[in-house]
Formats: sequence, C-alpha cells, structure tokens
Amino acid sequence: MFSINLLKQNAMLKITVDIFSGRPNPSWIIDDDRGKEIIAQIARNREVIAKTSEGYSGLGYRGTIIELLGDDNIRGIPGQFAIANGSSKNTEGLNIARSIVDQMLRYEKTNLDLYNLTPLNNEIQKILLESLDSYEKNIDSILEYKEQIPKPLPPFGPTIVTVADPKCPNCRYEEGRFNPNFWNADANVRSRNNCYNYGRNWRTDTFAQPGRYSGQMASSMTCAQVKAAAMRDGLKQRCTLLPQTEYSRWLVALFIAPGRDYHWYRKHTNGFWGHKPGGTAARNYDNSGKLITNPETCDRGVGTYLNYTDFCGYFYAGRSVKIR
Repeated sequence: MFSINLLKQNAMLKITVDIFSGRPNPSWIIDDDRGKEIIAQIARNREVIAKTSEGYSGLGYRGTIIELLGDDNIRGIPGQFAIANGSSKNTEGLNIARSIVDQMLRYEKTNLDLYNLTPLNNEIQKILLESLDSYEKNIDSILEYKEQIPKPLPPFGPTIVTVADPKCPNCRYEEGRFNPNFWNADANVRSRNNCYNYGRNWRTDTFAQPGRYSGQMASSMTCAQVKAAAMRDGLKQRCTLLPQTEYSRWLVALFIAPGRDYHWYRKHTNGFWGHKPGGTAARNYDNSGKLITNPETCDRGVGTYLNYTDFCGYFYAGRSVKIR
C-alpha cells in the first residue's frame, strides 16, 4: 500500500487541462503539499493512469495531463501521464481531475499560459468544471470515439493547384495536397502548433494566436473579435480579389465556441477540408469520424461542452498573412 509518507518532500507537478483548439490550454504548477496528496491519491488508484496518446482526441475536453517536475522515483507513477481522458470509464480519475480543477485558483501566480490568454480565473475554472460535467454525462459516446487515420485519398495529383472560387467571380485561391505527417510525425511540432497554424499553413511552434503578430489579439471569444484579430494579421474575407503575388492563397473557415474558444479549417485538393484540434493530430475527419466535405455541416463537437456552433465566415489567407 502506498503511503503519503514515502514522499519525503512535496511533489511539484505541472497540470495541463487538454481542452482548447485555438487558445493555449490552461496550465499551472502545484508547488505545495497538494502535489503530494494528488500523487498519493493516484498511487492508490493506479488504474486511472493513462498514456497521453490514448483516449479521446477530438474537439472538446480531452483529459488532464500531470507531469512530475522533480526526479522523485515513485514506483508505478510515470513522469507524465493523463487521467480522465476517455481511455476508460473509471470514475475515480474524473473525481481526481475535478478536485484538481476545484483548487486551481490557489495557483494563479504559477500560470504557464502565454500572454495570459487562459488565465487561472473564475471564468476558465467554470469552463473546465462544466466540461468535466459534460465529459461524465457523455462518457459512453466518448469511449466509442476511435482515433482514425486520415481517410484513403485518390491517387496523388499536383502538390498545389490554383482553382476558381465558385462563389466569387474572378477570384482564385490555392488548394494543397493533404499532408498530415508534416504536423503529426514530430511530437514537438504537433504539440506547439494549433488550428490557426494549420489554417494558415505555417508552422510557428508558438501555438499561434489571431492578432498576436499584429499586436492586438481578440479580447473575447466571439466571431467579431477573433475575425477582426485574424484580419489584422492579413486575412481577407472570401471574395476579396487577391493578386497572384499573394500565392499561396488558402481558403479557410472560422468557427467559435461562444465565449470559450475558436477553431479553423482549411480546404484541400480532392474536395475535403483538414483541421488540427489544438496540440492533437492534423486530420481530415470530424468529431464523428466522417470525412469533412463541408465545415458548416460537419460534427464540430456536438455532445461536448465545447461545441463550435457559430460560423464566422470564409477567408483567404495569402502570402502576406503573418502569424505568431
């Protein structure tokens, strides 16, 4: 039986709640005796431990990640692992995750998120707690979710083609071949780039945010704010005539989970769209595992607390668009 006394000092932990697609995930350091209590609780319930690569990986809450920041060798406890991530129906992991979030405001000064985009405050805590409630309510459908490889593609054509936009006279944009390995093969690339990186097709390794490059990010998670921030980076509304000097001009779509987060999609050759939910793998299928032929009608998180319901429009992301 594990005893809390086996830890001679407080266990310093990094907590990350994997939930957002566009915004950085809430992340903080537990640097007091609470860390020792959490590890003791997990050691008594080792079945809650899951690999971070396992479980649910769609839009919405995907699990709570715990990392040990010291070199304490605690038998049976890996240096990094996930709990309540949809890999099992075990309720104790959910209870531990909820207790961690319940006390997160104690660690406001240890917040690790860039530029305070997801500060440890009452608003973020409310989003996390309600997402955990939604996770518990929908656990059966979450357990049915199966990570899928991208759908088989037709024979490869050109890497990139210029097409006439059927919605806009005289407008043209580019479609690129679906290339998920660029984003997925390296774990660091996958974790440091989000849906905005994917939409713009620019790896920055900064979890890019609309408006960060131009110096004014969105002040709230609304269509008006996120759209304006992205346009300050240089995106143009669809049907804005872009010259050939803007090649490559990607067609992208923006959606909002009102008050919570945003999500981008990009059009590819072969008639489908790709996207990348946060630090997870790039893919060309939706939350139901179906190929995305229309982002407006695909499953964007129905049944989860983070349902990206608000369609904000289509945009061209040309060469002059800068993101950071």
